[in-house]
Amino acid sequence: MQLSMQFPELFRRESYAVNLALVEARKLKNPFDDILATRNVEGVWDKEYSVVPIGPLEGRKEGENIKQKNMTMGYTTYGAISIEASGKVGLSKILKQRSKEFKAAGGGVDEPKFAGHLADTASKGFLLRRTQRFRKLTARIFNRGGIQAGDSFFNMYDRCNMSDVDDQDTIYDDKPLFALPAQAHPSFAASATSGPGSAAVGNYVDYAMTIADTGGYFNAFQLPPSYWALKRVVTHFISNMQYDENDEKEEIASEELILLVSDHNIMKWTEILKSKFIEPIVSGDTTNIENVFMMEGFRMRLVVSGDIFKDTWFVGQPKSQGILVLKPTKEEDPWAYWRDEKDRSYWISFEDEWGFMVRNWRRWCAGSISTDGTASGVADYGAETSWHVPPSGI
Repeated sequence: MQLSMQFPELFRRESYAVNLALVEARKLKNPFDDILATRNVEGVWDKEYSVVPIGPLEGRKEGENIKQKNMTMGYTTYGAISIEASGKVGLSKILKQRSKEFKAAGGGVDEPKFAGHLADTASKGFLLRRTQRFRKLTARIFNRGGIQAGDSFFNMYDRCNMSDVDDQDTIYDDKPLFALPAQAHPSFAASATSGPGSAAVGNYVDYAMTIADTGGYFNAFQLPPSYWALKRVVTHFISNMQYDENDEKEEIASEELILLVSDHNIMKWTEILKSKFIEPIVSGDTTNIENVFMMEGFRMRLVVSGDIFKDTWFVGQPKSQGILVLKPTKEEDPWAYWRDEKDRSYWISFEDEWGFMVRNWRRWCAGSISTDGTASGVADYGAETSWHVPPSGI
């Protein structure tokens, strides 16, 4: 059976209809779409310079010269895309197996019917698997961002194989995305690892109490899901991380913060964020603690992902462009249709590209990370009555 030249267009039209139906049914929903900004990129890679703002402005007395203030180019950050969703399906075998079903009155192929069948089966499958693939890739930014030596997933040269792109497994400042105090991020202007006035929010950043809290430009803790740990991480995020590359204090632009968690911990985090009062520590105690995250001025939005490692969790600003998901600018048709003349077989293939760029580590802080890209975070602990009480000494 042969297919006419109109078949590819019939197939694309039916596939487009299937895509719309999946979107309306929220089958292509990706939780990261609501919290990470996107950018279109021409070609396969992009770069950007962080701008080092001018220093603080000062007053001037009459007769004094006006001091020159220059903005300079800071760190160079790279992002790249690559083919991350690819596959093909042979049509001839399907036609042969189901020839009666798709046989037209004149003896040829009922192409509209066959195109609809392929869209409902092959196209639907590819679109669903692409969403799953891209969702898992985005989760890897968080799952592998805590590897302190860096990880090849962040190597943009490996992603695009272009010599113009840096060949390194860390982000733009040669540090991991989520850095513990020993790998604190340096500012560009002075290579400082803490801002003026920054201070520790506790004694240790890890539940095992082996890593001292130094304050400053780190953005990873190793604390279990708990009310007290969330307060500590949010405090550090606001007071110690929000500086520019010139070590000048910044204000958080977002009216709300994101709490990104694994679905394994969804019940506990929901109770922590949504309960107006925290359980008393002593049985029979009538004194409840009012939940600070239910007070006016604190807006925390819980975002759940089944692809985030259990017991890991992250606080960040939504759509802050600290982490960008890259998409190809050129609107290429992801579907290709051809006939292999060697055996006169028909095929369709599907390919789509994905990539990312880390622009500013300051927009996300990890409450608990995977340090090897495979293991879970710090294990859950304690009864509900102790979620608000930090261990002694930590």
